[in-house]
Amino acid sequence: MLGFGVVLLLALIFGTIAFLDARGDLTQAQNLGKNIVDQRDQLLSPSGRESATTNLNQMHFLADRADADLSNSLAISVLKIIPIFGRQVSSLTQTVHDVNTLSDQGVKLISRANDVIAASHGTSINLPTLKLLDRQVHRSAHVIGSLTTSPDGLWGPVRSERVKLNHELQVVSSLLVRGGEALDFAQPFLGSRGPRTYLVAGQNNSEMRDQGAVLSWALLHVHDGNFTMDSAASVGTISLSSPAATITSPTTRAVFGPFEPTRIWQSVNAPGNFPMSSQWMIQMFQKARGIHVDGVVGVDVQTLENILKVTGGVNVPAIKGEVTTDNVAPLLLYDLYKKYPYGSQAARHDEVAAVAQAAVDKMKKGNYDLGAFLHSLAKSSQGRHLMFYDTNPQMQKTVVSFGGAGGMKDYGTNAVHLAMEAGAAAKVDWFMYSAASYNVQLDSQGNALITTTLQLHNTAPAGAKPSYALGSRTNGHTPGEYDARLFFWMPRGTQAPGALTEEGLSLQRAISFVYPQETQQVVFTSFIPNAVRHGRFSLHFVPQSLIHPTAMTVNFTSSQNYNGPIQQSWTADHEVTLTWTANP
Repeated sequence: MLGFGVVLLLALIFGTIAFLDARGDLTQAQNLGKNIVDQRDQLLSPSGRESATTNLNQMHFLADRADADLSNSLAISVLKIIPIFGRQVSSLTQTVHDVNTLSDQGVKLISRANDVIAASHGTSINLPTLKLLDRQVHRSAHVIGSLTTSPDGLWGPVRSERVKLNHELQVVSSLLVRGGEALDFAQPFLGSRGPRTYLVAGQNNSEMRDQGAVLSWALLHVHDGNFTMDSAASVGTISLSSPAATITSPTTRAVFGPFEPTRIWQSVNAPGNFPMSSQWMIQMFQKARGIHVDGVVGVDVQTLENILKVTGGVNVPAIKGEVTTDNVAPLLLYDLYKKYPYGSQAARHDEVAAVAQAAVDKMKKGNYDLGAFLHSLAKSSQGRHLMFYDTNPQMQKTVVSFGGAGGMKDYGTNAVHLAMEAGAAAKVDWFMYSAASYNVQLDSQGNALITTTLQLHNTAPAGAKPSYALGSRTNGHTPGEYDARLFFWMPRGTQAPGALTEEGLSLQRAISFVYPQETQQVVFTSFIPNAVRHGRFSLHFVPQSLIHPTAMTVNFTSSQNYNGPIQQSWTADHEVTLTWTANP
C-alpha cells in the first residue's frame, strides 16, 4: 500500500506537470479558433484568409504538442488506468484531438473557398469549384457537429475546456449548416441546371411597406454561373389597370386588400409575406409584359450600399460625383427628391436604375473579392433587405432553410415582427426614427403579458412647402407628416384586442399620425396563454428593412426563477432570438 501510495503521488505530481503543459497549449489553440470565429469578417479578404490559415496551422501545431505531452507522459499513462482520474485524462485527450480536427476542417474550407475565388471573375462564378466548396461545407458541418460530447462527470479545468470547446463547435456547426443551405441554393440559382430569369424588384426605403415600396424593376438572367441584368426601369412602365391575381386568404384580403396589392406595384409587398407578394409580382409582370420569370429577387438601397462597399464606387452621367457606399442611401432616398421636387419623376427613376446598372456593370470587370461580395449579400438578407423567391418548390424550400425567403410563417410560431408602413403618397420614411420597448412578464402559471411601446420620431422639416417627397396639403395632410400604418405580428395564440390570425401568427393593427419635428407613442398589449412550454419560453424578433433600423429593448420580469436575459438591447438590422428557461 505504501509503494502504491508513492507511485500514485509521483504520478500525480508528474501527471499534473504534463497536464498543465498540455492544457496551456490547448487553451492557446482554442483561443486561436475562437478569434477566427469571432472575427470571421476577416475571411472576406485574401490577407484575412491567409492569416486565418496561419492561425489554423498554429492550432494544429499546439494541439499536436499537447497530445504529445499527454501521450509521452508515463505518469499520465498511470493515472489513465485509475478510475477516478482515467475519465479526466481521456476527456482531455479527446478535447485535444477535437481541436486538431477543427483546425484541419478549417484549413480545408478556406482552401476550397480560395479555389472558387481564384476560378471566378466578375459576373461569372465557377460552378465546379463552387460545388466542391458546397460538399466540403456539408462534410465539415457533419464532422464538427459530431464532435460535441457531454461534460458530465468532468471537473475542474478539464470540464471548463470541454464546455468551452462544445460551445465553439456548436457555433461553427450552425454557421456551416446555414452556409451549406445557401450554397445548395446558389448553384441552381446561378443556372447550374439551365438558364433562369428573375424579376428584380427595386424597393425604396423612403416609402415603406413591409419592405420598401416597389418602385423599379429589372431582369436578372443566369446561366452556367454567368449573370447579367438588363431592362432596368420604373414600375410606371408596367402599370396595370386591373388586378392580376386573386387574394385567396380571407384575412389577408380583409387587412391588405384595400391597398390593391395585386394591381399597384407600390403596395404589392404591404403584407409581411414575401413569397406571396412574389407570386403576385410574377402574375403582374406576366400580365403587363407577357413574360414569365422563374422567381423574384427583392433588393433595396441597403443591399446596394453593401454591394458598393465591396465593388467600390460607380459613376453615372446624370449624377455629379462618384456614387459610393457612403453616399448612395442619402443620394437615392433624399438628394434626388430635392433635385426633382415636383412633376414627373421619370428622370429620377432613370437615375436610380442607372446606379444599380452601373454597379452590375462594374462587377463584370472583377477586381473585387467574391467572398466579401457573398458576405454583403448574406448581411443584407439578415436584415430582410435582400429576399429571394423561386418558383421551383425544392429551391424555395432551400431559400426558407437559410433564412432568405421573408415569409412570416417561415420564422416560426414564436415570431415577433413590427412593421411601420407609409399611409400617404410621400417619401417621409427617410426622416423617421423608431424605438420599440417590450416589457415581458411571466406569471406563476407560465402565461406571458407583453406590453410593447413604440416611439415614432419624425425629423422632417416643419413648415415645408409641398413636394413629391414630403407630400401635399390635400385632404388635410401637412407636408412632412407621416401617416403610420402599424402592423404587429406576435406568436401564434397571442390574445389582444382586435387581433386577427394572419400568416399563422396573431396580427394587431394601429394608425398613428406623426407631424414634422414631433414624436408619437403607440402601445400594444398582448397576452400569450401557456407561453412556457416544457420549462422554456422564447421570442424570435424579425426586423423590418428600414433605412434607420429600430432601436429594440426587451425587459423581462417573472414571479418564478428563470434563466435568461433580464434586459437586452440591440439595433434591429438582424434576427434575434431570446430564450428563458425555468430553473428545475
